[in-house]
Amino acid sequence: MGLTTIYPKSRRLSKDMRVAEIMQVARSVLRERGSDAFLTAEVAERCGISEGTIYKYFASRRDLLIKVAEEWFEEFIDDEHPHDRELPFRERLLQVIRRNLSIIRAEPSLTRFLLADLRADPSYRSMRIYEQNREVAKGITTIIQDGIAAGDLRPDVQVRLVRNMIQGCIEYQIWSYLRGEGDFSVEQSAQGITDIIVRGITGTPAPSGDLAQAVARLEAVTAKLDGWLTAPA
Repeated sequence: MGLTTIYPKSRRLSKDMRVAEIMQVARSVLRERGSDAFLTAEVAERCGISEGTIYKYFASRRDLLIKVAEEWFEEFIDDEHPHDRELPFRERLLQVIRRNLSIIRAEPSLTRFLLADLRADPSYRSMRIYEQNREVAKGITTIIQDGIAAGDLRPDVQVRLVRNMIQGCIEYQIWSYLRGEGDFSVEQSAQGITDIIVRGITGTPAPSGDLAQAVARLEAVTAKLDGWLTAPA
């Protein structure tokens, strides 16, 4: 299949418009090809420009991909719906988990690039996208803190651990999908993650049987994830 030219070659654009065009097309190519097969030559062809023009605005292929990922995350942050603090804790938590899963499902290539590539980069903590990720995490933290303040959660709940458990559950749920090994239901996954988290931090009796084993496995997985995320670069 030949490359598709989206924009006519004769157009003259300002710097800002050209950068926006390149990033829009790069996002489409990334969505279609994945980061491993992403080529700046294809982006240039679709934009109707030379490949060299791309490098006037982006230091490298990787720099372009990082900028695309950062723009995606900024959309994620800007589009975040305000949480109604009058809603029950479970409903607020369900909303934020559902939204995270929906965004990931819509952009698997970008998510895979972020989780498998950028987060393993030794310079990840110095990147803008690291700070953007922290902003997203703050939304979950706020919900947990509000739940404790309202008496909906046990007062001895460790906020950071619960937040990491939630994020770890989301990541664990999506990996097969990101590897192209099948789809998943956003609603069923959101309900399931919410249930196991809520039962573990709101109920007074200690879990027993299968639930206790599930919670133990979940805590082990999230402990590993927390170690990976907080390990020194």
